[in-house]
Amino acid sequence: MERRLTAILFLVWALLFVGAAVLGAVDVSASTQLASGLMILAAMVALKTLRVRGYGRLLFLILGAFIVLRYIMWRSLHTLPSPDHIPSFVAALLLFAAELYAVGMFFLSVFVTSDPIRRGAPKPIVKPELVPTVDIFIPTYNEDADMLAVTVAAATQIRYPAGKMTVYLLDDGGTDQRVHHSDPTIAGQALQRRVSLQRLCGQLGARYLTREKNIAAKAGNLSSALARTSGDLVAVFDADHVPSADFLERTVGYFAEDPKLFLVQTPHYFINTDPIERNLGLSHRIPPENEMFYGLIQRGLDKWNGAFFCGSAALLRRRALDEAGGFSGDSITEDAETAIDLHSRGWRSLYVDHAMIAGLQPETFASFIGQRSRWAQGMTQIFLLKNPLFKRGLSLVQRLCYLSSSAFWFFPFGRLIFMIAPLFYLFFGLEIYRATAEEFISYTLVYMAGVFLVSNFQFRTTRWMLISELYETAQAPFLIRPILSVVLRPRSPTFRVTAKNELLQEEYLSPMAWPIIGLILLLLAGLGAAVWRFSAFPGDRTVVSVVGTWALFNLMIMFAALGAVCERRQRRSRPRVEINRTGQIEVDGHIRRARIEDVSMGGSKVRLDYTPETSSIQAGDIVTLRVTADPDGPPMAPVQSRVRSRVIEGNAVVLGLAFVTDQDVSAVATVSRLMFSDSALWEKRRQDQRHGPGTVVGVLWFFGLAIRTLVRSIPFLIRMGRRKEPAREVSGHELIFGERALPAFAESEQPSLKQVS
Repeated sequence: MERRLTAILFLVWALLFVGAAVLGAVDVSASTQLASGLMILAAMVALKTLRVRGYGRLLFLILGAFIVLRYIMWRSLHTLPSPDHIPSFVAALLLFAAELYAVGMFFLSVFVTSDPIRRGAPKPIVKPELVPTVDIFIPTYNEDADMLAVTVAAATQIRYPAGKMTVYLLDDGGTDQRVHHSDPTIAGQALQRRVSLQRLCGQLGARYLTREKNIAAKAGNLSSALARTSGDLVAVFDADHVPSADFLERTVGYFAEDPKLFLVQTPHYFINTDPIERNLGLSHRIPPENEMFYGLIQRGLDKWNGAFFCGSAALLRRRALDEAGGFSGDSITEDAETAIDLHSRGWRSLYVDHAMIAGLQPETFASFIGQRSRWAQGMTQIFLLKNPLFKRGLSLVQRLCYLSSSAFWFFPFGRLIFMIAPLFYLFFGLEIYRATAEEFISYTLVYMAGVFLVSNFQFRTTRWMLISELYETAQAPFLIRPILSVVLRPRSPTFRVTAKNELLQEEYLSPMAWPIIGLILLLLAGLGAAVWRFSAFPGDRTVVSVVGTWALFNLMIMFAALGAVCERRQRRSRPRVEINRTGQIEVDGHIRRARIEDVSMGGSKVRLDYTPETSSIQAGDIVTLRVTADPDGPPMAPVQSRVRSRVIEGNAVVLGLAFVTDQDVSAVATVSRLMFSDSALWEKRRQDQRHGPGTVVGVLWFFGLAIRTLVRSIPFLIRMGRRKEPAREVSGHELIFGERALPAFAESEQPSLKQVS
């Protein structure tokens, strides 16, 4: 039934699109176009104000699509200069190609997100004998032991029937190839890593797996584990993606409902801000950058059976993976590639929009670009090696879904063309856009207003106005080269783990800032040229005003992008999460009730009633934090803590605790459970951020952000070239419990090959 409704909706979309295209090709006067355009915009504003759904939503999107079609038809037929002047014609074709790409992505995006699904909870599996077995895979390469301890501890505490779930740590940093490496330093580190992680898994109730050779990166690691395990379902969590206790409760049931289901994907939620958010000082009330994808696009893809594997926070059916020969490894984005291969075999997927993992994002702009370069290269590989338009077995709507996801990563080329296009006229007088002032208002401005309205209508709760343009512009200069390298050699990229847990002790201008600064200087020079042209050529003042305004708009975006490369201090290596749990504080054998208000992997804030006994607690005292266990959960081990601060607030004593180092790994499990077990916390955070301003207010807010960012960036530019201290990666031992979360090996007890044979 659902597939039939999907087919009907697609047919309706196709018929409406054809009808709009026919009407869009009708040639009318500029005044008629302006009048009809304003009427359509007014109707869209009315529908948007009413927050329509269902057919009203479809009508809104069709009206927006009609405006875009009218524009691109006019643009194609009436605005290109004569081929006789080759420089102008080439520059105009570059701009037109960028617009065609943008319009194509607009229609794909509108189609994908036209009717997003919100899944309800799956039906519980009542009969114990029907509960499938689950293997949990946590692949790792170079992550520190204490980071892994948190993720493994949380995975072992996922609620599921006893004997039905096994947690595996898949260590590619301790393979036989590395243990027997010709370099004794690499071999020694690999051997020590293997022994320490084996010990960790033994303490936490997980199993340690490694393999003979490092082949095919993460895809090879997962496929190797798949061949040596037997669970009906496989859950995958990245090393820094800590799962909540209800992950399997909210995902397993779907597989019983649909025997052809191969994937249940859930969102990636991050407890720290990305470097662009942090450097720009964006408020936590603004949705993070990935929320547009996980909050709407994946739900839209789910409508068309196109939701794909995102590498983590997912549950997959082993039988489907076995049929495909394991996880796909032709590209460095094994997740999306695995999904497209299984979709082409007739398997189905779905998406559950409920965050059940908490992960870490890169801390520096350089690491952020490294991560996005890998994604861009991997999706470009899929576009070239397994082009969805020609992939056998995919339905037409699935082809469009995968085309949207893979072709999106060519945005750097379009972004840079839009940035520099006005300079062709301002510097060289090239004619790149032939239109009268009336035509520009009637077609171009109406088109821009329509696109802004559609964007705000679709993504208002997940993306504020022009923030996507900011992110894409900040990335564009750095992604072109990696993408071109894949276009020239599609199989050349290699998988690199993204750096996490970095600290920035000093503020500095990123060494990657020069392309951003260069574009700003070019645009400033373009505005200078606009002033000169306005004075020197009175007859061209209308054109100069339009193109100069375009350059000024681009400059506002670049000012905001400049803030992204002004690295601000990041001295807190352990993200803090607000919670509300009951517990106890034990001091000198006396127990006091406490309210736990926030927690990180390094400490906590607790509130106690003010009494003579609690008021005597002083900074430096050693106390024991006991957490009240959940009614259906196992007991939680106590955590030794040092009082770091003490404040009297009315009738309460508020203590800042720092967890004592060198505790038993059970303390790590307690803090992990306290901090990460409740997915409702992540969902509340997501919902609190799901709001945004209207179109006009959003644009004005963004321009204000650009000006504020420019002012804040001036000190960084003044200090340019005098960077005091580079960003340094935090060792894992600093991340959780201060100096050491797990015992280090003394020189006399270094592991040997005999110990791990």
